[in-house]
Amino acid sequence: MPAAHPLADRVPATAFLTALARAGATAEPGSGLHDPYAERFARLCPDSVRRITRHTAGTPVVVARTVAVDRMLADLLAAGPWDLCVNLGAGFDARSHRLDWPGGCGVIEIDCAPVLDLKDRLLPAATAPVPVERLRCDLRDPTVLGGLLRRRTAGRRTLLVAEGLLTYLAPGEVRALAAAVAEAAGADGAWICDLLSTASARALTAAARAAGTDLTLHGLPDLAVFETVGWRCERLELLPTAQPSTRPGGTGRHLPDGVLQLSRAAVPAG
Repeated sequence: MPAAHPLADRVPATAFLTALARAGATAEPGSGLHDPYAERFARLCPDSVRRITRHTAGTPVVVARTVAVDRMLADLLAAGPWDLCVNLGAGFDARSHRLDWPGGCGVIEIDCAPVLDLKDRLLPAATAPVPVERLRCDLRDPTVLGGLLRRRTAGRRTLLVAEGLLTYLAPGEVRALAAAVAEAAGADGAWICDLLSTASARALTAAARAAGTDLTLHGLPDLAVFETVGWRCERLELLPTAQPSTRPGGTGRHLPDGVLQLSRAAVPAG
């Protein structure tokens, strides 16, 4: 086990959990995911965070989620053109380095300072094959976020990604974030994000508590937080945790665990 990095103690556990899952999948032939950069971060994961994985079955979900986001992102980039891709809650995500990017498309990564400070040390933005700007921001502050984005997205066709972010925000916070990025993305923007059902969020929160952490996950019962601020769902890919009663064609009406591709739509009157 390598010596702890002085910046690692300030990094949220969720960033390391995702890196651990991606590094493990990369080392496993046939996993469908190849992220050669994840191990740089996973090897610094504190023991207290590693213990969480012994009480949950989150690794297959993270891998399936990452692969689904990769697939949707590749499809949208191929159908472009796009001027900018904004990665909200970027964490230790290495898509700026490991994916093929079309010419003329830049990347903005947004997360809290402790995450990006460590990321700058281990995966410098300057080493990416695409122009990358990293912005420190509290994603629970839509006013500040909106200001940062509007200055950079004005007149540019913008695609947004938020993997592993919305499940840690309460529904009201998701709606505020959705409104802020809708304004910044403009009329022809798109957004890839993932969500949990309310039942899955409760179960995963209980598992996190059993592991001795204070992580709280949130689910969404429907798409209202997106639709009321101008987003429309164009595509849904299920995650392994999707319950049978919430799968398309089932008897339930609640959203399943999945990855969404959203596009801008007119906001309903009233």
